[in-house]
Amino acid sequence: MSNAPKNLTPDEIAELGFDRTEVQTVPVLVVTVAIIGFIVASCVGCAIYYNSFRDAAVERLQLEPVSQDYMELQAREAKQLNTYATIDKNTGSVRLPIEKAMSLVVAESAPGGKWRFPVNPYPVKKPEDAAAATPPAAPAPAK
Repeated sequence: MSNAPKNLTPDEIAELGFDRTEVQTVPVLVVTVAIIGFIVASCVGCAIYYNSFRDAAVERLQLEPVSQDYMELQAREAKQLNTYATIDKNTGSVRLPIEKAMSLVVAESAPGGKWRFPVNPYPVKKPEDAAAATPPAAPAPAK
């Protein structure tokens, strides 16, 4: 229960030291507007700073010449994609150009238009078959 006194007169309230003045709305509104203004100004300032930083970075990257390492990497990848090579003589594995490999894959799939898969086809399982195949749950052991 509350220990607060009830039904006090205004004089008794004043004797207890309670503040009986009304809230001053003008200072409260001024502080509220100042806080909201600070938040908005901070957001706008952060957006301007971020955009200028991003624009400078984009401009720097666009004006920067292409890296020699990147060009060498592209040349190596193009060579690997477009040339023949022996990978391992013992196993007989070789590398084919990508265009030749794609044409061989299409040629393999051409007879009958069917792809060859390394597994035999099987019928799709139905939920009834799966329910019949699972054994019933055993009752829990007594304690």
